[in-house]
Amino acid sequence: MSEFGKAGEVLDRAINSNRLHHAILLYGESAQKLEQLAKSCAGRLLETKDPAKHPDFFELRPSGKARNIKIGSESDRVGGAWPINTMRWLLEKLCQTSNAGGKKVAVVYEADRLNTESANSFLKTLEEPFPGTFIFMLTTRPNDLLDTIKSRCIHLRVPSQTPKLADEQWLEWIEDFSKWQKALVAGFDQNFTPADALMQSYSMLARFDEILSRLSDMEEKLFSADQENIDEEQIEAMQASERRRLRKRMLAEIEDEMLTSAMEASNGKVPSVKLSRTTAALEKSAGLMELHLQDTPALEYFFLASLRVWSR
Repeated sequence: MSEFGKAGEVLDRAINSNRLHHAILLYGESAQKLEQLAKSCAGRLLETKDPAKHPDFFELRPSGKARNIKIGSESDRVGGAWPINTMRWLLEKLCQTSNAGGKKVAVVYEADRLNTESANSFLKTLEEPFPGTFIFMLTTRPNDLLDTIKSRCIHLRVPSQTPKLADEQWLEWIEDFSKWQKALVAGFDQNFTPADALMQSYSMLARFDEILSRLSDMEEKLFSADQENIDEEQIEAMQASERRRLRKRMLAEIEDEMLTSAMEASNGKVPSVKLSRTTAALEKSAGLMELHLQDTPALEYFFLASLRVWSR
């Protein structure tokens, strides 16, 4: 599943070693990519080329004008059965014995559309599913997903086909980050102490802001010739938008490198729980940036969280 980047590699290794976590949150810019990866995993788990036709494959999607994932109403039950494509229908299917005597797989599309009632009813199943049950949650808006749901899943970003930034200073930054991540995974010793890890993280924080500002300024100059007919407010909006776009690409590359480095440093033994926690910390940093917290303090949260996670 190399076409799905590091997320595909992590899932491939976990399935092969029979160590796949029961709840996986897949997120990224392309809903189509997310669906393709989820169905690819489902096919592997259910041992079928077309999981959609398998009796132990279940899908749940938003519906109605509000496009929410509905809980399922008593008034809509027919012959005692919950209406199809509702949370209660899915939960009932997952708690039943496998139709084919093997695994069961569920895919929840646009998981950020879970309303509070549906999410709350799903929590126990996400935390303690029935044996042989695997749940894939898909979203292009991970910051809109309820924290109670995210905390019970392993998080993996599925990249689009956006090319990586070909900037010399950024490539050096990514290389230094990779070395830092690998050292964290390997564990502290006399050659890499907690103080070393902390000092290196703050050095990378300062450089991250410098690189982002420089790349943003370069992009600003590219459209400066067209600014004669654009008012100042529009220019500021374009500048802010360009900085957000670049920052999003840089954070995505950090996450990809984090996954790669952790797998290499652990000799292929996927540290799923720790990767999930550090990925969640990076997501939170991205969310804080979107809420207009300055980039450096927001990214600092990720670095400090990584230190806590890998030092345990």
